[in-house]
Amino acid sequence: MTGIDDRRFREVLGHYPTGVALVAALAPEGDPVGMVVGSFTSVSLDPPLVAFLPAIGSGTFARLRQSGTFVINVLSAEQEGLCRTFASRSDDKWAGVDWHASASGDPILRDAVAWIECAVESITEAGDHYLVIGRVRDLSVQSPVTPLVFFQGGYGRFTQSSLVAASTPELIAAIRMAEAARGDIERLAARLGVACDVVAAVGGDLVFVGSAAAENADPSGSTLGTRIPLMAPLGEQYVAWCGPEAAEEWMSRAGITDSHERAVLRARLDSARERGWSMSDMAPEEELGLYDVLREYSDGEVSPAEQRDIHERIERWSIDDAPGTIEPEALYDVHSIAVPVLDADARPMLLLRVVSLPHPASGAQIEEWVAGLLQCAASIGAHIEELAR
Repeated sequence: MTGIDDRRFREVLGHYPTGVALVAALAPEGDPVGMVVGSFTSVSLDPPLVAFLPAIGSGTFARLRQSGTFVINVLSAEQEGLCRTFASRSDDKWAGVDWHASASGDPILRDAVAWIECAVESITEAGDHYLVIGRVRDLSVQSPVTPLVFFQGGYGRFTQSSLVAASTPELIAAIRMAEAARGDIERLAARLGVACDVVAAVGGDLVFVGSAAAENADPSGSTLGTRIPLMAPLGEQYVAWCGPEAAEEWMSRAGITDSHERAVLRARLDSARERGWSMSDMAPEEELGLYDVLREYSDGEVSPAEQRDIHERIERWSIDDAPGTIEPEALYDVHSIAVPVLDADARPMLLLRVVSLPHPASGAQIEEWVAGLLQCAASIGAHIEELAR
């Protein structure tokens, strides 16, 4: 007994950010084995030594240490989903993971920032962990991108002005597309008597890049530049058109690892794509509350703890799936409807969303709104494609 509370110990040390690495090797039977660590560190330049500290009770390390060699894979910020998979209790963590063998046969991940191939130099007990020192045999920077970091119990990325600027062209392109769509969305808003938002995917976020509203329509509550994390269940009409890999990342960003939950979300995306539109019955006051929280996220200066709270709120405010069939005479309590703007290859460029809809609304009224949205989206898609030529 040390007299230091475990929780307080973790909380204080959690204020020190660490890198995230996947230590990988081949088990004696020839299967790859890997474990995520935040304790990787450099030890010595001459001789070249590195170290990591796995828990003594780790079953994964018990298998990994039998190899005698290992590779440190420095994970990128885009590999958060993969990191969560390896940190979970999933039975088949290597399914779909692209890797090639090092000189010693150990796995090097295709998209890792860097890799360091090592031979085990020593393994020493250090409290409730082992101190594993490896002698470096070879190493390389494979993909010089932003690394994944761990801070206050959450994963994230290091941000500096040059890294922020790197995403600027993508945002500028989205704003230009929204500007090209302005005439269409203003006519749509006026014709339907509603407010209309234009949303674009920029990096890992959905960003509001345009809006228009009919003269007497309630404003949507969104502010240009507001960012929403592109994570399940938000943005399904965008993700539904981006392919299986994007869908898996979308779920992983929300920390969804349960196989049943992921299957339900995949089916939801299939349904959204087949239907071509989605609707939500989130009450206006709830949505305004959501935007208040998301404006904090838009400021960009949120701690991992605050970011986790935002993500939890988003999950609670899940966008409801539209009913399979809309009956013209039935009444529905719908607040917003969203459709994608697709290019010639059926890839999403923007999302259009009509909001602050009068409700309850008849099925016939909803079908009219949907028809207007789909027609507007098709017109914008053709216009943007023409400008791109």
